[in-house]
Amino acid sequence: MAKIIVVGGGFAGISAATALAERGHIVELLESRGFLGGRVYSTQPSENFPAPVDNGPHLFMGCYHETLRLLDRLGVPDPFRWIDPLKISWLDIGGKNLSLQCAPLPAPLHLAWGLLASNVFSWGEKISVARAIQKFSKRPFKINPGVETVAQFLDSFQQSPAARRRFWIPLCNAVMNVSAESAPIQGLGEVLNRIFFGNRRDSAFAVAAKPLSEMGFSQAGVFLEKKGGSVFFHEGVQFFNADSASFEVVTRSRKRFTGNALVWAVPPSSLAALWPKGTWPAAENLSQLGKSPIVSVHVIVSQSLIEGHFAGLPGARFEWVFNRNANWGWKGEGPSQYLSFTASAAAELALLKDPELLELALLEWRERCPSSEGLSVLHSKVTREMAATFIWSKETNKLRLPCETPFPNVFLAGDWTATGLPATIEGACLSGHRAAQKVEGYLGQKA
Repeated sequence: MAKIIVVGGGFAGISAATALAERGHIVELLESRGFLGGRVYSTQPSENFPAPVDNGPHLFMGCYHETLRLLDRLGVPDPFRWIDPLKISWLDIGGKNLSLQCAPLPAPLHLAWGLLASNVFSWGEKISVARAIQKFSKRPFKINPGVETVAQFLDSFQQSPAARRRFWIPLCNAVMNVSAESAPIQGLGEVLNRIFFGNRRDSAFAVAAKPLSEMGFSQAGVFLEKKGGSVFFHEGVQFFNADSASFEVVTRSRKRFTGNALVWAVPPSSLAALWPKGTWPAAENLSQLGKSPIVSVHVIVSQSLIEGHFAGLPGARFEWVFNRNANWGWKGEGPSQYLSFTASAAAELALLKDPELLELALLEWRERCPSSEGLSVLHSKVTREMAATFIWSKETNKLRLPCETPFPNVFLAGDWTATGLPATIEGACLSGHRAAQKVEGYLGQKA
């Protein structure tokens, strides 16, 4: 039995900590804030907004195997509302309803059926989109020479403006959180491979059945304590030192932590600031990964406007709207509806003032839902997650670090590490589970 220190209580740190505790190790998890979950959280109802508010709506997928593995370990009951087979609805300008409904068939026949029956694309666009997606059916992906970004890929496959506006660009923004001009096509390709070329359930979408802070983070602390470990809140790290045989972490409260192995699961800028100078230049460069924000506008309106869990808004800056009445079973007074509009890769939007963002979201909504012209906004709130993800581009890809570090007893986890995935919850959980495996390997060598 070994003692492991994990720094950071987001999905990456929780995945690493609970996986190691499950294997019989004593784990001490240090979190700088007073709650677990990292950037995935919700705020409580207030006088100004009488409902919980997620810091940004999240879509989950059946191919989130590592995320599901974590939630199963924690025993979280029914965390999602599943959309299986996959169905996506769009509201286009003028109120035109578009949809893609996959069939309950084995993959990839379910997608082929969905494309054929969809009214989202013309026949020519259906064939063109299918051919483009097919490029990611097998690894290694066979991309034309010189094609490195999503935008270059779409040009090389002559994707139409409608296909870009309704499918490719919203998908790229949502999963990569950077523009198509910057996003590496290999990263989006990895996501497409997992969604469409696994089993049919892999392509199913899901939304959280409760506000994000209720997703099971309290169970993580209970799980660690039952296994003999502990969670230390408000213990931000102030100092870190290590060599090939030992390490020491000192928090702001002057507590000192040491053990057999250490897992860092913190944002890259935090790690860059804490890493011992001169021991690993790659760690000192992590601030160059940058930050890409996600902006959301949450409104409670006077009437029910949409059904279903979410809808796409093609061509809008707020590209997706989530229906909290359906997601959470939320019920306000009378026929009111709680909608959350979200914009990814939102560096420019994040600079706008709250009233400007509200006005823009409502304008885009009215263009696509003419029946909402007379609605009353009962409550509104804007959230900005300024460091939602790092900026994944060709230039920053080489800055993503592996799990191992120059110190054999110190390991890294986080959605920004070299997982091959974008900075998603699944990437975070994957990195945490990989870190746990690496710790086990290290301990096995020491035994």
